[in-house]
Parts: sequence; C-alpha cells; structure tokens
Amino acid sequence: MIGYAQLRPGSGFNIRNAAMYYTQRLVTWRGPRRLVCRSLAAAIRLRHGRSEGPVTSAAHRSAQDLERDGLAMMPRFAIPGGVKGITEFLRGENVVGPDGRLVRLEDLPPGTRMASYPLASVVACPGLMAAINDPAVLQIASEYLGCKPTLSSLGVRWSFPSPARPAETQLFHRDPDDWRFLKLFVYLTDVDAESGPHAYVLGSHRTAATLRAKPFQRDALVQAYGADKIQMVTGPAGTTFMADTHGIHMGVPPSATPRLILQVQYSLLPIFAFRYEPVKPTGRLQLDKYVNRLVVA
Repeated sequence: MIGYAQLRPGSGFNIRNAAMYYTQRLVTWRGPRRLVCRSLAAAIRLRHGRSEGPVTSAAHRSAQDLERDGLAMMPRFAIPGGVKGITEFLRGENVVGPDGRLVRLEDLPPGTRMASYPLASVVACPGLMAAINDPAVLQIASEYLGCKPTLSSLGVRWSFPSPARPAETQLFHRDPDDWRFLKLFVYLTDVDAESGPHAYVLGSHRTAATLRAKPFQRDALVQAYGADKIQMVTGPAGTTFMADTHGIHMGVPPSATPRLILQVQYSLLPIFAFRYEPVKPTGRLQLDKYVNRLVVA
C-alpha cells in the first residue's frame, strides 16, 4: 500500500507533484497523448535502455494482446512456493484498517469493504520482488511502454462481501495515473463470479478519457462497446493477467467469498499522485535499481 501525495493547497502540498499529475490528466485527446508517450519513452530509452535480454515471442504476443484489447492473460505466477507461500506469509501480517491503523485481519470492523497490507509486508514476502521483476514480465512492460519500465505501485488487498457502499474501484472507471502504464494482477484466492472478479471493457483503452474522472454505467458501456466486450476474469488462485487500466474496468464487489489480489503497476514515470517512501528489503535482492527505485530503498 502506497500513500497519496497532497495535491491540493494545504499542509504538505507538493506543487511539483500536482503540476506533473494534472498536466497529464488535462491532455485527453489520443493524438497528443500518443506523441507525449513516444517522446517520454524515447528519452527514457536513450538514458536507461529497455529491459535486459532479447524480447521473447511470448512477451511480444502479450504486448500485442495489450495493444489490441488492453488485457492479456498470462502464465501462472512464478514464485517459489506459489501463491500459497504468499498467503501463508501474509497470514501473520497486519492489514491497514479503515481508520488507517494496523490491525489483525480478524479484528477488522464488521462491514469493512477493503483492506490492504503495508508496503513493507509485501516487499518482505519471500520471492515476491524477484517474481515481479522476472525478465518475462519486465519484457512485456518494456515492449508495451517502449522503454525500461518504472515499478510505480505495488500492493496486496482484500475485498470482502459487505453491505457498505461500493468503493470507487468497485465501479466501472479508468485509472488516470500516468501518460502510459499497465498493471499485473495475480489472484491469491480462487475467484468466481461471486468472489469479486476483475471486469474489463476490451478495447476501451484505445478511446479517449474525459477531463473529469467519473464512474461508468454498465448499460452505457454495453451500448457503446457491446456486451461481448465486457470480460470477467475468473480462475483459481494463481490466475495472472496484465491490463492497461486506462481502459474501463472494475473489481466486482464480492457477494459470497473474499478476494485477495496482488497488483503491480509499471509505468513511464512515477505516479505523481503517490507519496513514495521506499522500504528496505530483508536480505539481498538482485534488482534493477532504476526499475525499483520508488519501492525498494
């Protein structure tokens, strides 16, 4: 879980972050955005190159799927011990409660809609940082972005069945994070239609956003894109996919069983809406310093 920067005047206001964040929000036309993305990617590529190693055919196909649909299914997450190892480690870790305090999972207030693990707990999870830096993953991100990616967000979050009002991420929306970015998702629990599947509107990443962020109604999306373009991603624990979440998507609110999901974001630039406080990992990690500079000290 990464905190948010203060983007409005007041205590802790960061004028640089605000200017950088809202500049890319203001440019909604696809032509100018593409031009800026290509220019940024070229500058980053000139200074930092691309991800190491030749691009595999699998990475190229995944990048093509992302270009076409905004969504690409991936092989199961490769980490020692599998997703069971992640969940077993996190079982002993506290989560951030609705009031911002750390609590045990079983001590969350009744009706809690979501709860995330602190970034330090996620980084400390054995094998996780190596897995999200796997060359196969970074090659896809590099192919899609056009340069070496920046690991700009990392989190593990529970979503619970709850009578509370759905969170903003549980309504159809676009992420307005950066000029160009994509996310890696890994289900850490089994996910069916009643467990909060990820829903994505195929091809919507190639349409322009509006100036003001707003939720979308399903009926309007069906009319604009067609019902067959709204894809629900279900599957057992370990199901892995990548998505350009500038496209319209949502995490369906669970109605029967909780969902635990890993989310990793790769982008051109840092997300200027975030307040980065890199954490020191336990043990030695052989990671690309540029890629991981915002998350790992």
